[in-house]
Amino acid sequence: MSTAQYIYSEIENDILMLKLKPGQLISENSLCTRYNVSRTPIRSVLSRLAGSGLVDIVPKSGSRVSMINMEIVKQIIYERFALECMVMKDYIAIATEGDIKKLEKTVTQLTKSYKNTKYFKPDKFKAIDLSMHELWYKKTGHTYLWEQIRKSESNYTRFCMLDMLECKNYEHVIIEHRQMYEVIKNRDTSKIEEIVKKHLYGGIERINAAFSNKFDEMFIAY
Repeated sequence: MSTAQYIYSEIENDILMLKLKPGQLISENSLCTRYNVSRTPIRSVLSRLAGSGLVDIVPKSGSRVSMINMEIVKQIIYERFALECMVMKDYIAIATEGDIKKLEKTVTQLTKSYKNTKYFKPDKFKAIDLSMHELWYKKTGHTYLWEQIRKSESNYTRFCMLDMLECKNYEHVIIEHRQMYEVIKNRDTSKIEEIVKKHLYGGIERINAAFSNKFDEMFIAY
């Protein structure tokens, strides 16, 4: 991995994991010192991050972490609800017992990662969460759709991390993944919409209910 790619990956992760907050100014000097490089690679990295929607470069003012666009988040959730319901139904129709065992393993890993408080890492928890969804997208041949979902990181991933870190939604996520697993295991398509809707829209309800205007400064105002 090149130095520029390493720096890009580190800053990208800091933004997605909310170590760098939406709206926060990014100091080129601090980054140069942190990575012991000149301004040229730092500016190149910031330009790439801007292209990914994670950074806003303001002429004569510098760079700052982009705000979260809540309208985009809502549309991504709407899209995912429609896709997820269809993909789960397709998955149930073709899943083997071995496939279902793999799903069960992800639920077990998710639960253990949360209970192991000494080594708990939110980013690891999120990765296990996503791995369950990825299994049924890949099994049904919808890899391209999954890749497109994963490209929505600048808004949706940060919204999910805000829900996770501030609302402490870990137990909700575990319960909902267990419910989705049970639906698939029992091949009961009648409950898919209810469970998927609860899983995808829960974050909006939690943030609205628990924090009111506390995080307004992180979102684009409309």
